[in-house]
Amino acid sequence: MSDEFELLVDRQALCGVGPLWMPAIDCVYWIDFLRRELHTYHRDSGIDDVRVLPGTVTALGATRHGQLIAAAGNGFARVHLGRSALEPVVQVRNGDRMGVGACDPAGRFVAGSLTYDRKLRASALYVLEGARARLLVDGVTAAGGLAWSPDGSRMYLVDTRSIWVYDYDVDRARAVSGRQWVVCTESEGSPEGIAVDAEGCVWVAMHWTGRIHRYAPSGDLETVLWAPTRRITSLAFGGSRLEEMYVTSACYGYDEPALLADPYAGSLLRFRPGVVGLPPAPWQGI
Repeated sequence: MSDEFELLVDRQALCGVGPLWMPAIDCVYWIDFLRRELHTYHRDSGIDDVRVLPGTVTALGATRHGQLIAAAGNGFARVHLGRSALEPVVQVRNGDRMGVGACDPAGRFVAGSLTYDRKLRASALYVLEGARARLLVDGVTAAGGLAWSPDGSRMYLVDTRSIWVYDYDVDRARAVSGRQWVVCTESEGSPEGIAVDAEGCVWVAMHWTGRIHRYAPSGDLETVLWAPTRRITSLAFGGSRLEEMYVTSACYGYDEPALLADPYAGSLLRFRPGVVGLPPAPWQGI
C-alpha cells in the first residue's frame, strides 16, 4: 500500500459508498448498500460498528445531533439508529431506485434517482422539502456524485462519464444553466464520488482505475493520486480540522483471483490530501 493511504477497515464491502463525517461524535458513517449495511467507523478507537438495515440506503445526511435522513429504496427515509429502522418519508417518480445524495449549503437534503439499466436521461435530482420531494434537475442518467462550491453558487453533479456544473440559488434551492464541466476518458476511469475542498477545487474518485483527481474551479486537472485499489467509489473530508479524506470502495463482480489481485477492494481508506475540506452542512429537515 502507498504510504499516503491508511487501511482503516479491512472488509470486502460489495459496494461501499456515501462516507459522511460526523464531527460531534468523531466518526464516519458509510454504507455497503448491496448488503444493506450502515457502518460507523470510530476515529479514536478504529472500531467499525455495523448495523443491518431493513432496506437499501445509498446516501445519508445528518443533523448536528446525529439524526439521519437517507436516500433509500425509491425515495427518502429517516434512519432510526437505535432500532436499525427506516421510516419512509416520500417516494419519487423517476427511476428505479435512489442513488447519490448530500445536503446543500443551507442544509436541504438533495438526492438523485437512477434506473437499473442506466436509461439515458430517465432519472432526476430531487430536494426534500418537508414530506415532499421537489424536482430539482430532470434528465439525469446515472448520478454518481453531488457537491457544492464553498459559496454555494455552484452545484457539481457527476453523471455517467461527465461532471456537470449548475448555477445554484442557495436561498431557493434552484439549479439552472447546467453545462458539462469535465468529460472523463475511459482510460481515466468512471467518475463517481465527489468532494469540494476549502479552495473550491473538486476531488473525484475514479472507479475501475483507482485514480483520484483534483480539478481547479476552471475545470483544469491539477492533481492525480493513485489509491491502493482500482475500485474506489466515493470520498469525503473528515478529521478534527477536515484535513483527512475518507475513501470507500467496492468488490462486487470480483471472483477469488480478482480479489487476490486487488486485495483492498471493498475497504475503507484514509489519506491526507494537503488541503482541508468544507464542514458538512447539517440537515435542517427535522
